Amino acid sequence: MVHTTFERLPDEKKERILQAARTEFVHYPYEKTSINRILADAGVPKGSFYQYFDDKSDLFGLCISDVYKQLIEIRRRNGESLLDVGMLRMKRLGFEKGYQLFSEDLSRYLSQEDFQLFENMLAAPQHIRSYVQTEAASTLIAPIFKEELKKDKNIRTDIDYDYYSYLLSLTEVIPVNYAVARGKSMKDIFFLSYQYMRSIYDSILK
Repeated sequence: MVHTTFERLPDEKKERILQAARTEFVHYPYEKTSINRILADAGVPKGSFYQYFDDKSDLFGLCISDVYKQLIEIRRRNGESLLDVGMLRMKRLGFEKGYQLFSEDLSRYLSQEDFQLFENMLAAPQHIRSYVQTEAASTLIAPIFKEELKKDKNIRTDIDYDYYSYLLSLTEVIPVNYAVARGKSMKDIFFLSYQYMRSIYDSILK
């Protein structure tokens, strides 16, 4: 859990901690990252860490969420629906073309550090990966899916929007856990995510 004491810090201090954490999580696999190095780089006393966070995974989650926020902001600035990006585009274009465009978009929008951060997340222990992805999904993505489902005239109006938007937001958690555990490629993960999202969406159509 990220404590309120961290949220109340001056923006400059929060940014120093997050930047030091980002650098650490980019350059080392999760299990080899060091809280002490992060605090030293940020110029923060060692004893203050547990006033701000329960453990290292909370800080890792904030770094991953920042990348999600970037992607969401770009999509929304471009007037793109997240459901459309994740599912309907592939339905129209086919899997191969959809995957190609997805990859091109990520290359345009994310830095090499962002990619490395995501790769290190995928390589992290499953309970850590699941935790940070689920946190990002429930706090950032689910509320957007809820808005989009409410505006979608193809969807039944008797559904529990909170429940189904949360299920859809787990597109990058459940399939990723399954695929990573079985040594699947990023392309496999993308296809499984599409299938998962499509099955949820189809179940609530009129």
